[in-house]
Amino acid sequence: MTQPAFISFLEKRLQEPLPGYDGQKRMAPFAKTIYEQPKDIDTYKQSAVLALLFNNQDHAHSADHLELLLTVRSSELKNHSGQISFPGGRSDAGETVVQTALRETCEEVGLKRENIRVLGELSSLYVPVSRSMIYVVAGFHEGKPVTRPNAGEVDEIFSVTLADLLNPANIDQKLWTVLGREVEVPFWNVGKSAPLWGATAMMIAEIITLYQEFAYGDQAQ
Repeated sequence: MTQPAFISFLEKRLQEPLPGYDGQKRMAPFAKTIYEQPKDIDTYKQSAVLALLFNNQDHAHSADHLELLLTVRSSELKNHSGQISFPGGRSDAGETVVQTALRETCEEVGLKRENIRVLGELSSLYVPVSRSMIYVVAGFHEGKPVTRPNAGEVDEIFSVTLADLLNPANIDQKLWTVLGREVEVPFWNVGKSAPLWGATAMMIAEIITLYQEFAYGDQAQ
């Protein structure tokens, strides 16, 4: 199967300076100062997630029909339970960001390491609630992956197409109470059991920014 053109573009683009917060901010529910990189970064817990893109074989005739793999975190977990996220978790001592993202993904959704091609790293993001610095690894899986959820960590595994994420009709915004204050929270209506918002939405927003750069070049907004 021919590799989607966006995957080739993304692999090269990740070697260059990235949009960072400028790409993430469209889905940011908080003021910029909350998401700026903290000065005491060494005190934050390090986590890594995998933004895994795949080409659905049901749409094999469309070279760039790409989907992102997402999970709904187990309701039994202490932090961010029931929320949509990329597979990933805390880094073990001595692990690289890529090693953490791959290990956690294989443990959570049952994929085989050899079927995942690492494309590079997206911009990192820190989450004040859990004092976590999250590093984002981009990967590609040829064809639709066969997954098996780890019941202790994942309630649901699903995917969303880039086309749906690019569709403005799937974005909403509401007033929520977050961190003890009312804020306007943008989110995607793409999950069955929860909205796609917060840190994961911000990470995806950077991917969408890069896709628009790929598709529209200098005309990308």
